[in-house]
Amino acid sequence: MMVLKKKEVVATALVVLIGVAGYLNWSYQDTIRVTDGGSYLEEAKKLGEAEYVSTDKTDVPEDENAEETAAQASYFTEAKMTKDNSRSKALEILNQTATNESFDSEVRKQAQNKIVAIAENTEKEAIIENVARAKGYKDISVYIDGENVEIIVKKKDFSSQDVKTIKEIVTSELLTSSKNIKIIEAK
Repeated sequence: MMVLKKKEVVATALVVLIGVAGYLNWSYQDTIRVTDGGSYLEEAKKLGEAEYVSTDKTDVPEDENAEETAAQASYFTEAKMTKDNSRSKALEILNQTATNESFDSEVRKQAQNKIVAIAENTEKEAIIENVARAKGYKDISVYIDGENVEIIVKKKDFSSQDVKTIKEIVTSELLTSSKNIKIIEAK
């Protein structure tokens, strides 16, 4: 009986750690400006990145701007791939937990519920991204974790009106409070 309890604790801890690891992996990327209510600068570096590259285009030749635009598109593609890979790994472990009969039925049920929640969040993220793209936010990535939503967006002349528009999209799709929405402008 004691061994079974230890397995439950280990399985639950693994589920929590996978969720945290996926979230941290996705959220700590590139240099960003965070807007949630007010504005402030938060600088971070992608792991392994050697230097900060400014996106100030005032003294950059036109050819280099084309490279930067391609790099931004690549950033959002990479962010999506990273998010998808993290989710795939989490789902793999959750599926193994949900189908492993050596775990208590409650632990298996928790794993199944987490699988359903991840699937629902993935669908909601895609809907929000598509609606935002239809409204002119070409480069956008959405991550939903429970009631919290993080959005990374790149748009020239990003303003407080853009923040308002994006929050309206999210609140209408998720029926969540705008205080749970964090909008991050990618530089």
